[in-house]
Amino acid sequence: MYHPFQRLRRIGHLGNLYVANFLLSFHLFFVVYINSSFLNQFTPERFIGAIYIIASLLGILSLFAIAYLLTRFGNYRLMVFFTALQIAFFLSFAFLKNTSFIIPLFILYLVNYPLILYTLDIFLESSTTTENTTGSIRGTYLTITNTALILAPLVAGLMIADSDFWKVYFAASLFLIPFLFIMRDFKNFEDPPYHKLKLWSILSCIFHNKNIYNIMMAQFVMRIFFSWMVIYMPIYLISRIGFSWAEFGIMTFIVLIPFALFELPAGKIADRYLGEKELLSLGFFIAALFTVFLSFIETNNFVFWAAVLFTIRIGVSLVEIMTESYFFKHVSSNDNNTISFFRMMRPAAYIAGPIIATIALTFLDFKFIWIILGFILLYGLRFSFAIQDTR
Repeated sequence: MYHPFQRLRRIGHLGNLYVANFLLSFHLFFVVYINSSFLNQFTPERFIGAIYIIASLLGILSLFAIAYLLTRFGNYRLMVFFTALQIAFFLSFAFLKNTSFIIPLFILYLVNYPLILYTLDIFLESSTTTENTTGSIRGTYLTITNTALILAPLVAGLMIADSDFWKVYFAASLFLIPFLFIMRDFKNFEDPPYHKLKLWSILSCIFHNKNIYNIMMAQFVMRIFFSWMVIYMPIYLISRIGFSWAEFGIMTFIVLIPFALFELPAGKIADRYLGEKELLSLGFFIAALFTVFLSFIETNNFVFWAAVLFTIRIGVSLVEIMTESYFFKHVSSNDNNTISFFRMMRPAAYIAGPIIATIALTFLDFKFIWIILGFILLYGLRFSFAIQDTR
């Protein structure tokens, strides 16, 4: 029987999850745009992509083990363990200087943080009761995530002087302490049944369910965009265009505002009026068009660059919320196999993205790789056009 206080408890869990998500997101985004420059102190630029590729391969393997770990230890215990590891990694980045330690630990960090995000996905999905609220809840969740996304790089950029990255990694580790405290609300979380990841059966189901296949591929294309922006855009804007870290932090703050501004209303529009197909297609088109345009910008005018990158993020923000909303309307919290495969799009993109970029940089000047990325985004329209809309 449904207890009258169950809904209130669920709302309370959801609220705490939103706060915890902000802290975790601030922690992650505090360093996301400096990671490649931090690594550049220990290894040449041409090897940075290889570090992300290795970590992504290991990340995919870790997702195959997640069902066993969830069954054995439970989602809450895993979340605490992965978070403790994350704190240890960041303290190492702050205070260790030995390349032979830093690079392996950095690879493990890149494997670890998606697993924390995965545990939060399970908590969030368990708090989503009806399909017609999925877009709104996911929109709120992503808006909170992206509020941290726009604030964290600004603060981090202003903290860096003379490449003293240790301050940023140390400060980022501190955000996980209140995160763990808030997540104690889920200490008695009732785990749903978890199913062992069976690749061939999942692939069979996905390829027979064209909607799931197409939305996963749309997510994959979007993640390739993110991989290039995280790995290559900071190097390009600072080393090639000539912006300072402070300018980069301010610009990042400006251009990421669309993620906080548009995703919540877009999720509600998808729930109530349009469905996801139209906004997903519009997002891909806007992002592709203005990403191609990046290759033809000759000026180092701050306002002009910020305006173009802002417009690109309008498109990508629509793609992000539409793929999340559409996918989670088609799964439940005990579909951990399908969720695992969906989350594999992130590490898979961090394999494909650097490989494509490395090949492109072999034959093209750095500034022309954005044309390649623009056409990759344009290809995403194939998948957005193919999905069956939810309304």
